Amino acid sequence: MRYITAALFLLLTGCSSQPGSSYYQLPAAPVMAGSAEAEAKSLYVEPVQVASYLNGRGLVLQLSEVEMVTARQHLWAEALDQQLQRQLRDRIVAQASGYTAVLQARPDTVRVSVHLDQFHGLADGHAIVSGRFAVSAQPGSQPFTIRIALADDGYPALVQALGQAVQQLSQQISRQLAVAA
Repeated sequence: MRYITAALFLLLTGCSSQPGSSYYQLPAAPVMAGSAEAEAKSLYVEPVQVASYLNGRGLVLQLSEVEMVTARQHLWAEALDQQLQRQLRDRIVAQASGYTAVLQARPDTVRVSVHLDQFHGLADGHAIVSGRFAVSAQPGSQPFTIRIALADDGYPALVQALGQAVQQLSQQISRQLAVAA
């Protein structure tokens, strides 16, 4: 009986010393109320559509042309599509003058839609973000591919690089809004 108790204690101690999960969120976006001008246009960023392999909680790493791995212990703190919608909204309004963010679209609201095909790390030490975006005031959609080198090894560096890619994407969308204005 003593051996069973000792074995059970060692088993439980071993399980509790294994590392737990780490949770990540994209770097904070600047929070701005938008334009205070009376004629400011309202801007609505639609829920971001992500490829189905990105719908899980784990961060994704592409190991080869055909192999993708989803992390089990390195997880998004919040659903990726929700983080991206908020991040893009806040970043675009901070950069695009003449717009104010709204949480619900009206008929006169300028809408931005984003579809992501890639939002992950690559085995060569880069983050890649690609897809397309559309601005309701303009016909068609704009494809984009953003590739950022990781500053260091590890998941925190990957999340930082993905955050930089979101910043670059928001700048591209802001330039399109300026053309549409």
